[in-house]
Amino acid sequence: MNGETEAVKPMGLAYFGKMMAAISHEIKNSLAIINENAGLVEDLCLMAKKGNPIDPERIGTIAGRVGQQIQRADTTVKKMNRLAHSVDDPVRQVDVAAALAFTLELGEKVLSTLGIEVKVVPPASPVVMNLNEFLFMNLLWETVAHVAAGIDRSKNRTMTITIGNTDKGVEFVFSPVDGVDGGKMPWDLALLEVFGANILPLADTRELVLKLPENAEIM
Repeated sequence: MNGETEAVKPMGLAYFGKMMAAISHEIKNSLAIINENAGLVEDLCLMAKKGNPIDPERIGTIAGRVGQQIQRADTTVKKMNRLAHSVDDPVRQVDVAAALAFTLELGEKVLSTLGIEVKVVPPASPVVMNLNEFLFMNLLWETVAHVAAGIDRSKNRTMTITIGNTDKGVEFVFSPVDGVDGGKMPWDLALLEVFGANILPLADTRELVLKLPENAEIM
């Protein structure tokens, strides 16, 4: 890794920690529901020992709830594994729209807490770039979180992200943007510099544009 990549390690660790905290919270919720239903089964067993009949439909309902939570937890663990393995390769081919979708999926709980919904307008054709996937998701999330924090939720609760393929690379257009200064991002500019990316605030159209050059590959 070069010096620029080393410079963003603390930010990467912070991002990883935030996402793992959200994931562990999801798993904990599933375990809590499973535990609650296990308690119901114990109650039914005690009733049966006292000679009370057990309703098969009720047992089936409880089993269904447990099964749903197992599936939910399995999906959550798969997200955790994908995030963990995103650091396996310094550079890999990344579908930028798919990377954004996964980034939003990881941060869904945070955005939900803020009361923000996100609509993504994909590019006309798939855009695949050679990138450090983990750092790319880190950059996307920091931009999403920055814009979400600036949205005036009394007027709007939907963020739109439009992905465009340009002659010089790819751009992500975030809107609407309220009170966001592109020159005062909440993270060290090293995260932008490592990709050769830049942020352009457009006050007239209430947009924030994240631009990555086509040669954004880093080592």
